[in-house]
Amino acid sequence: MACEGPWRCLGKLQRANFWRSWLRTSTSSPCRSSIPCHGFIPSRLAPNTRTSSPSSRNRLWRVLLALEAEPTALSELRRILAALPQMPGPSAEEFVVKLKDEQTSQALKAVNTRSRSSFFGEVRQNLYRLSEASQKELVESFTELKAEVVKLVDSMTQEVSVWLDEERVASAWKNQAKEASLLTQARDLFQAVLSASFQANFKQIGAGAKRAKEAFLLQMAVCLKTVERRDWPGLSELSGKMRRCFFYVEGYGELMEDWLQSRTKQLNEEFLQRGTAVLGSNFSEVLSRLRQIFRPGRWMFLSDPRVEGDLIGLLEDSIPRHVLSISSLTKFLELVGSSGGEDFHIYNDIVRLPPLTSPPCLGPKDLTESTLLEVLKRLPGFPPLLRTEGRYRFGRVEVVFQLTGTDLAAQVLSAPQPVPEVLRALDFFLQFGPQEFPNAAAEAVQASDAGHLCPTTQIQDLNATSLPLPTLPTLPLPSSTFPTGTLPMSTSPLTAVPPLGSVPPRTVPPLGTPLQGAGFPAPMPPMALGMGTMGGVGMAVATPAPVFGRPKFGIDDDEI
Repeated sequence: MACEGPWRCLGKLQRANFWRSWLRTSTSSPCRSSIPCHGFIPSRLAPNTRTSSPSSRNRLWRVLLALEAEPTALSELRRILAALPQMPGPSAEEFVVKLKDEQTSQALKAVNTRSRSSFFGEVRQNLYRLSEASQKELVESFTELKAEVVKLVDSMTQEVSVWLDEERVASAWKNQAKEASLLTQARDLFQAVLSASFQANFKQIGAGAKRAKEAFLLQMAVCLKTVERRDWPGLSELSGKMRRCFFYVEGYGELMEDWLQSRTKQLNEEFLQRGTAVLGSNFSEVLSRLRQIFRPGRWMFLSDPRVEGDLIGLLEDSIPRHVLSISSLTKFLELVGSSGGEDFHIYNDIVRLPPLTSPPCLGPKDLTESTLLEVLKRLPGFPPLLRTEGRYRFGRVEVVFQLTGTDLAAQVLSAPQPVPEVLRALDFFLQFGPQEFPNAAAEAVQASDAGHLCPTTQIQDLNATSLPLPTLPTLPLPSSTFPTGTLPMSTSPLTAVPPLGSVPPRTVPPLGTPLQGAGFPAPMPPMALGMGTMGGVGMAVATPAPVFGRPKFGIDDDEI
C-alpha cells in the first residue's frame, strides 16, 4: 500500500505543479496506471508499475525529487549567503533582514524538518560573516539555528574526547609509533577550534546551553594539559592561543589552571559521593555489573577509556569523561571491597579481580615468606626476588621483610633515591615496582589479553640448588577492552620469569661491603634502620611496630 502521508503534506499548488511537471516531461498522455508510486502518491492514485516503462519511471522519479526542492525564497537566501564576503558588511545586513521577513518565514514553514535543518546548518557555518550583533539576533530568533550551534560545539567536544581516548591508550601501552599521529591530530584539532567559524558559534552559546559549553571547556582544558605535558614541538604557540581564546578573563588574566583544578576536584568528589550512595542502596546489582566489567585474573588498565565510561555509567551519573583521576577510580573499587564485595587487585594503573585459581609457586622458607608470597599474588609478575642471608634484592633496591603481627613490613636498606625507612610490603612494591620495572603493568595486561594467567613473582635463593619453575596454565580470557584497531599491540616478547637455573648464583658480601663487584648497582649511603639489628636469617625487633606510610595511587584529583 502506498504511503499517503507525504502527499497530504503538499499544498494544492504543489500538487498541481506535480501533475504539470509530469505532463511536461512525458512524451505521451500520462495514464494513471503508468505512473510509479515510490511510496509518495496516495493509494487511490497508485499506478500499476508492471505496465510502466523504465523511461517513464525515471522521469517521474526526477519530478518527485524536484518536488522536495525548497521554495524560491530559500534558494535565493542560500545564494546570497554563499556570496557574502569574509568580513561583515552591508550585504550581510541585507541577508539578515531578508531572513527575518514574512516571505522567508512562510518558506521555512513550507519545507520539512530536514530541509530547515540543512538551511540553518549553512547559516551556522557562515555565521562569522555577520556582525556579532546580527549573530546574536539570529541565534535568539531561530531555535533551529541555536540547535545547530549547540550541535557544532557538542561535535567538537566529541572530537576532543576521541583524541584523549587515543592518547590514553598510547600512553598506557607506551606506544612511541603513535606519537606522530597524535601530534598531527592535535594540531588539526587546535586549528579547527581556532577557526573563525567555530569561534563565532562558540560565542553565541547562551545560558540555556551551559552544559555543552562546560563540557567543551573541560575536555579542551584536559587536552591542553596533556599536550603541554608531552611538550610536542610546534604546538606551544597554538596552545597559548587556545588558552587566551577560551580561558582568559578581562581583569583576571588566564584562569585555566585554577578553574580546571577546582572543577575536576569537585567532580571527583561527586563521583565518590555518588558511588558511596549507590553501594549503600543497590549493592548487589553494582557488584553484579562490576563482575561484567572486570573478569577474574584479567589485568586491565584503569586508564582504559571504556573502563572509565563503564564506571560512570554504572553510577548513572552525568560526570564528563577524562576528568576522573586514577586515585578516584581506585578509591571507588577499594570502597567496594571494604563494603563486603570483591577484593580488587590494584597495582599502579592496572586492576583485576582475583583469579579463580592461584598461579603455582615454589614453597616459602618460613612464615614471613609465606606472607610475602600472598602479597606478591596481588601484583603483576616481576623478575624473581633474589634472597641471600635474610635480605632481598628487588631490581636495584635491597630490602628486608619482617612480619609484625599480621602486617608484613618492608625496610629499605639501599635504593637509588631516598625513601621512607619502613613501608608496608604491598606499598613497597607499589612504590618501587614502577621505578624498577616500568613495563610490568603493560606486560601483565598484554598477557591477560593473550589469555594467560599472569605469573606470581618467585623468590630465588642465590645459594640454593636451582629448581625449575612450575608451568603456568592458560585461561580462556576475553579480549582487551581497548577499542580494536585503535592501537597495535606491542610485538615485543613478554618478560618471562626465568627458571632458577638461568640465573647463576652470586656471592653476596656481608652488609656494608660494596655490591658493585657482585653485579649490583652501587648502594645508597647507609640509613638508620630504626627497627633493631639484622641477623643472618631475620631481624630482631627491639622497637615498637612502625607506623606505615601509604603512597598515593596514580594522579591526585588536583593534578589532572
